[in-house]
Amino acid sequence: MGNLLKRLLSKLFTSELDKRKERLRKKLQAQINTTSSSWVKTRNQLYIDLLEIASETMVNKMEKEIDEI
Repeated sequence: MGNLLKRLLSKLFTSELDKRKERLRKKLQAQINTTSSSWVKTRNQLYIDLLEIASETMVNKMEKEIDEI
């Protein structure tokens, strides 16, 4: 029973993290599409690439840094 609960929670957690990654990806892509700054385009593309392997901690840090921009 404990393993089933762990798998369900893991699936729910992964799903929520994936949603946060997608929201962040869309925000970064919108900035890429609307800026003429090559620095912003490069930085945002790097963040987008990192989102593929990002853990929750990494996503938290990215969100915080991007919100400060």
